[in-house]
Order: sequence, then C-alpha cells, then structure tokens
Amino acid sequence: MDCRPPLRTGLTIGLSLLLLSLGGVSLGLAQMTRTALSSWLVLWTLLPLVGVPMAILVGYRLFGLLTARYTVDRNALRVRWGLRVEQAPLADVVLQPVPDALLATFRPAGGWWWPGCIVGRRQVEGVGNVEFLATRPADGMLIVSIGGSVLAISPPDGRAFLEAFVHATRLGSLDKIAPLSLRPDFFSLRVWDDRVARLLLLLGLALPIGLLGYIAVSSGAWPDLIPFGFDPSGQPSLLVPPNRLLFLPLTAGLCWLLDAALGSYLYRSERDRPLAYGVWGLAVVVGALFWGAALQLVAAA
Repeated sequence: MDCRPPLRTGLTIGLSLLLLSLGGVSLGLAQMTRTALSSWLVLWTLLPLVGVPMAILVGYRLFGLLTARYTVDRNALRVRWGLRVEQAPLADVVLQPVPDALLATFRPAGGWWWPGCIVGRRQVEGVGNVEFLATRPADGMLIVSIGGSVLAISPPDGRAFLEAFVHATRLGSLDKIAPLSLRPDFFSLRVWDDRVARLLLLLGLALPIGLLGYIAVSSGAWPDLIPFGFDPSGQPSLLVPPNRLLFLPLTAGLCWLLDAALGSYLYRSERDRPLAYGVWGLAVVVGALFWGAALQLVAAA
C-alpha cells in the first residue's frame, strides 16, 4: 500500500502563511523608500528581517507536505517527509492506533507546525519520544515503533493501512531490506552546543541588529540628505534621505541568514566543519563592513 496523507488543510494554511510572509517583506521594502526616518520606519525594516526567515521555514514545511508518503509492502515500511526518510523491515515494526487515553494531548510539544502540518516531537508517557510526521489530529494517527524510534503518521485511511500492514506481515518478506533513517540536520542542537559556532552566530546577528538600533537612535541629529555612496575620487555622492541607510542593516541581516544556513549545512560533515566556521566568521566580517560603511556615510554628511 502506497499512500499520501490528507494535504488540503495543511497546504491551505501553509500557502496563506507563505503569502503573508512574502507580503510583509514586500510591504516593508516598499515603505522603507517612502517613509521618513522614524520609529515606524524601523518597524518597516523589521518586516523583511522577520518575513524572510518565516517564508523559508514555511516553504520547508510545505516541501515536507508535498513529498509526504507512507508505504507498506511485504518487505518494509517506509515513511518519507521532505528530507526525513525512515525505512524498516516489517519484522522490526510495531504499528498501532493512538490509545484513547492519549488522544487529548497527542501532538507536538512545540515548534513550527499548524493544523494539517503536524510536525515536531513530544515525550509521551508510556510511548517514548514521539516524532510527528502527520496531517491529521490524534484520532487519525497511527503510532509506528521501530526499535528505539517512535513515529506518528496519518494515512488517509488508518484502518486500511493497518490491515495492509498485518497482511504484509503474514505474507512474509521476499527481500532483505536494510534499515534506513535519514534526518535533516540544519540548525541542529549540535551547532548550538558548539561554543565557537554559537559565538560566531550570535556576533554575526548582533551586528545588523545593533546597526539598526544605531540608525534609529542617531538619525535625529542627521541632515535631511546624506550621501549614499562615493565617486571615484572619494567624494560623497548620491545624496538621499536618511531612511535609505536602513537598507544597510537589512542587507547585513539577510547576508547573516544565508551564511548561517550555509554554515549549518557544512557543519554536518566533520571534514567541512572548518569551512562552516569560516562561513560564520565571514558573516561577522560582512556585518562589520556594513557598520563601517554606515559610519563613513554619516561622517561625510
């Protein structure tokens, strides 16, 4: 039996969140060029800084939904959810409905999920640390126990899927299937537990946020027009309203986000770990350069 979980609710809410995030980014960028420098303009600047990471997270969750699939045959049970892949021989699998006593609280403890996209973890008494890869509430889920791992899935017809599992188990395996468990490792706890990585990430983030605060606090003493560049001879040119300087912390923040993602991807491999530190260190250098550019432009005003 090869099936996909029900997707309508999760995709509808997810696409709405994605459009909201992208709309906030567009609105913030548009207002940054029209509004005089004030506390409101600082808030407009925060919209892209918040909206872009939110759009990335929502997009990744939508990718998981669109690729979600549950498969059971006489050889193995397979679960696919985005980059998460679980495969186990049927002899190693225990499949059962969610007990009635757990229905009220059987859902992820926290994290980035919404109705129709129930993804996350929760320590459930009597069951263990459950990883949710489902789209329906607890009464539509099945618990998959594979050795020390426990998954919660939601095939469109739980009873039919359970019957297919029992039937496949009775038939017996034709081929020997190797267990497989692949988990995405972006922004993992291992990165955060690394003192050097944590320092570089926090310092790289503090620079654009600090620059945004500096512009918001100091802008009252600036003239109506300030330079936003220099000509080949080094003289200030292209006079613009001070609100254009907000593009500097915005760009620095987006550069930090890209460097953080790339560094976390590289960090997964022990061999590439020095490259990860280098990428995160580059974000610090870029943030410092944006600070230097802002201070130089203000000094030339």
